[in-house]
Amino acid sequence: MNPNLLDLVLFSEKRKAFLMLLREGPKNTQEILDRLQVPRTALLPQIKKLKEQNLVIHEEGVYSLSLIGEIIIEKMKPLLDTLDVFEKNEEFWADRKLTPIPPSLIKRISELGDYRLIEPDLSHTFDLNPEFVKNVSNSNHILMFFSYFHPQFPSFFLDLARKGTEISLVMSESVYSRLAEDFQKEVEEFLKIKNTNVFVLDKKEVEIPAVVVSSDKIMLLGLFNESGRFDRQYIISFEPGAIEWGRELFEYLRDMSREAKI
Repeated sequence: MNPNLLDLVLFSEKRKAFLMLLREGPKNTQEILDRLQVPRTALLPQIKKLKEQNLVIHEEGVYSLSLIGEIIIEKMKPLLDTLDVFEKNEEFWADRKLTPIPPSLIKRISELGDYRLIEPDLSHTFDLNPEFVKNVSNSNHILMFFSYFHPQFPSFFLDLARKGTEISLVMSESVYSRLAEDFQKEVEEFLKIKNTNVFVLDKKEVEIPAVVVSSDKIMLLGLFNESGRFDRQYIISFEPGAIEWGRELFEYLRDMSREAKI
């Protein structure tokens, strides 16, 4: 692909959106304008450039990708999806530690899809994030890894387990030790409930604060910043690809852990 063609595809949001729309199949002009929500006068010059490079065909009032266009856009889609993830919150990603995530999952980070950030709620400074609580409380099955301690975790997870929620927890050694010392009764009761599993990751330093996957409904991910601090910002996504991505990250951490027993 020559640099001019690369620029043509990448450096215009209108052209990118138009090409990705045609990836779904041929569209007439009105369909395109309705879907992209742009004025005709703004879109037509961009379409003309794509036609001149033989990426788009216009026949009988219908636009479609040429064979060259189909090949290029199919190859470009993973890159475009990855760019979308990082461009959506550039400041957040620029200050996150990504090295603890397995390379195989980093390569698929585009699967986070149409996520958003949960910001810290100053009105609940000492409480669990209300959005986290709402989404997790309505789940039948929870997978969660955490390497930070919150004093409301023991009662929160114990209440869910008592209701019959299936819960698999993986935690760092330091968090488990504190729970076992300060909340011994709660931990013992939790471990006795049949629908619970607890695993302990023995590594001294775990550089991922939290991964939550909830009943094929939601994925939440917390990441440390470059200073090694967790600022209570979570990525939240309801997309199937993100949920599977989070499940694989949880299983990666669980497979390195030992199961906790009473």
